[in-house]
Amino acid sequence: MVDAVDRGLVADQADTGYALMLAAELTHRAGDLQAAQVLAERAVQAYRTHGDPDGYSQAFHAELLLRLGREDEGMAELTALRPLLSEDAGVVSYISEALERGGHPEIAEQWLTAALHTVLQRRQALDSQRGEPAYEQATSLATGLAQERYRVRRDRGLPRDEHDYLAEVLGDAVLDALGIAKLDHEGPVLLFWPRPEFDRMLLRWPVLAEEYGQTWDEYLTTVQRSLVLWSECGHPRLSLFAGAADQLAHYADHVDSDPTDPQVRQDYAQYLAEHSRETAWPPSHTMSAGNEALSLVVSNTGGST
Repeated sequence: MVDAVDRGLVADQADTGYALMLAAELTHRAGDLQAAQVLAERAVQAYRTHGDPDGYSQAFHAELLLRLGREDEGMAELTALRPLLSEDAGVVSYISEALERGGHPEIAEQWLTAALHTVLQRRQALDSQRGEPAYEQATSLATGLAQERYRVRRDRGLPRDEHDYLAEVLGDAVLDALGIAKLDHEGPVLLFWPRPEFDRMLLRWPVLAEEYGQTWDEYLTTVQRSLVLWSECGHPRLSLFAGAADQLAHYADHVDSDPTDPQVRQDYAQYLAEHSRETAWPPSHTMSAGNEALSLVVSNTGGST
């Protein structure tokens, strides 16, 4: 991938940053932090060059700087991203995790707490607009912040406080909105869209972006948060069932219903539960669609095995 970038072989230059980030992540997994940091820095610059700054690449680069002992540089990058915590649900987990893995879990908790207070105040000010997009957005963001804060505090061995209990209350509303079904013999079940099918689904039914998110990364953040939430509510056995846009359309036609109806998709997930095979979470970006179930056990730290 790096060679393709260096030789100008990437067909769409807007994908240069993404290619370099994949290379940085693979290099990081191989244990070469220094080389990974160089590639991540290039990825950040590539995103900026093409006018599409990417928060994840910046947070990942900052994490590597922290782990390499370059504290001032790493914290400066994360501090620049901090305002997004109270604006964008998609950044919550990766900013928090960058601080944790960089050796600063106490700062992660402080930032999450401050952002949660800000969003809760915003939500309270919008109380008269319940059901409106602004209020629902504030509720969703507060849920993500509360859940991530709870996880960080739990990993630090801290006792539960009022905001940790709030995380459970807000989480119930999110689960209902996601249309998660429960099968007694399998445990909690969630319909999952592999990346190619996610793109096809939004092209076919654009309105579903309001529920799933506009981008693949936003969608994965929502799914992971839901899985962790189920685990923390006492359901360690979790199953994801990979759907396909064409198959959903055929299913909806068969039952004479609208694919955008949450109940139809929930019933479709139950159908898949009876015609699936197991694979693993997290998904690759190229995982094929079809009748595949992603069955997993979410650990106490929010990861998966």
